[in-house]
Amino acid sequence: MRWRHPSIRSHGLKLKASKPGTNTPSTSTPGSSTPQAPNVIPEFASRPFESGRTSSMESVEKVADDVKVCAEEAPATPVEGTVTTETYSRVASWGSIFYSISQYLDRPVWWAGYSVGLSLAFATYTGIISFGILYHNLPAFGPRSPNFSSSRAGWIVAGQMPFIIFLSTKNNILGFVLGMGYEKAFNAIYQLNVWHRWVGKTMFVALMAHVVGYLVLFTTKGELSREVPVLYDGWIAFAGFLCLSLFSLPAVRTSAYRLFWHAHWVGYILMFVGVSFHAEDAWHYAVAGAGLLAIDHVLRLFKTTLVTANITAVPELKCTRIEVPQLTRGWRAGQHVRLRVVSTQMGVASLFEAHPFTISSVAKNPRGEGLVLYAKACGDWTNRLYEVAGSSGSADGVEKAVGFGSAEQSTAMRMILEGPYGGPGHDVMSTFTSAFVVVGGSGITWGLSMVDEIIRDVELQRANTKLIHLVWVVQDPSSLMHLMHLLTTFLQRVSRLGRINVTISVYYTRAISNRLNELAQTTSFPSNMHLHAGRPRLETMLNEFADQTQALAISKSELSGLVVGMCGPLGLRDSVEAAQRSISGKKRSSIGGVEVVIEYVDLRL
Repeated sequence: MRWRHPSIRSHGLKLKASKPGTNTPSTSTPGSSTPQAPNVIPEFASRPFESGRTSSMESVEKVADDVKVCAEEAPATPVEGTVTTETYSRVASWGSIFYSISQYLDRPVWWAGYSVGLSLAFATYTGIISFGILYHNLPAFGPRSPNFSSSRAGWIVAGQMPFIIFLSTKNNILGFVLGMGYEKAFNAIYQLNVWHRWVGKTMFVALMAHVVGYLVLFTTKGELSREVPVLYDGWIAFAGFLCLSLFSLPAVRTSAYRLFWHAHWVGYILMFVGVSFHAEDAWHYAVAGAGLLAIDHVLRLFKTTLVTANITAVPELKCTRIEVPQLTRGWRAGQHVRLRVVSTQMGVASLFEAHPFTISSVAKNPRGEGLVLYAKACGDWTNRLYEVAGSSGSADGVEKAVGFGSAEQSTAMRMILEGPYGGPGHDVMSTFTSAFVVVGGSGITWGLSMVDEIIRDVELQRANTKLIHLVWVVQDPSSLMHLMHLLTTFLQRVSRLGRINVTISVYYTRAISNRLNELAQTTSFPSNMHLHAGRPRLETMLNEFADQTQALAISKSELSGLVVGMCGPLGLRDSVEAAQRSISGKKRSSIGGVEVVIEYVDLRL
């Protein structure tokens, strides 16, 4: 699981030398030589949860003034053992540079289910394929026309086989260049997974044109009964395509993913074998597609390792915490790994089931923490893992040990990790002046890794980030209990640094629990951690955050942009996209641009 930091790419990063004595903002009290310690919210006992928000330009100016004053007074000495002489510098993406155009291309088309840009790209591609299928093959020409040929539609299907395999592989050069993982499926022109599915639809249409055209031709010539039985290789290929297409329907993919996965392998084998024998020279396309698939799986072996993980049940989050102490580097914030369990308690079949989980820890953690995953108990496999983690016995004969943050007990279990994959691509969060991170439910693992990586880069004095606002939308507020220690640790690290302002807002949509009331009575909440009832007004919050970013610098050149990160359900994704579109072009330009990093996989596309 090795990964090297990206060099300068389309919108990656470049390094610049930091000026001696230059400081970044602080959250410490002006005029004080020591950082301000977290304090208790005064009115928490009588009014523990706020249902509304206060917003005004006074708060914007106050945050900006605090950051500037602290920047002047913060000590220039870096964290011990983390001295560095270079800082990151952001390189804007094409979408940010040409926002006057991209703002229209990224708008959703409600009746199509895609963005404007993606709809135009699909329409262009489909038009080219349709022209190849229909030219001289329209009903006006008829099967008796000398130019009529359904074989062209078949060759269009075969010609797209390497392309559709290429778009589906987890390791391919196109995804590396674009900075986009295989799993991304939201509505952007360069999303490989979305293109994989659309190309599959065009192949199915071309396949039907090929099959139906020849059936009509054989019927017209009176050769149907003689030709159909001998074309067994064609029917094998046709069966493979049908298997791929029918079991890829959203209803099947979302409700029975394992069936979808196994049907894909059966379909691929039938397709490759049938096409290879169906037409002369068609085997070139089948071998090319199979070769790309084989190369991808060989590369996966180089990213696979056998580890011993400590699993701990977390009842507050209804999930399982998985920690691999021996893995401390080799990934970026926001990336995920595919996990297989080697345990008799999970069953023999678990060895062949790979499940993706987002990494919630940061590489090269100064606290010495290894790779950490959170597996939400929401299915048969994850529920079984949760039960094993919470059982009183041991897994595979390995005794229990003390777990994370308390007297929790963890179970040692052998696992196979593959990855890392995905992540923010060429975007590096710490190159932006400010970061607004919105997560929903279990997406907090993604948000924690993002914030943790930014704070780590600030500790290394190579970050430009001055403001961070983490917004967590969760149903049950008691979910905060398990992560309270970790969130408080983040804020304490920030207060010691004195060079960055971090705010954490937790929004809960269900009634308050008794356990959280108990937490409120016994725990000191930091002043920059807030709890609210209801859902956040993201459009208002993001615009205010942009105003705070704008007020940080004396000149426009001092700002390096705002990054909006999101990980959560479909509704939250739509709200975040709508909120970032509400930022005016003038305000975007004044803060150095706005980038959006979304971690979301929509199986219905």
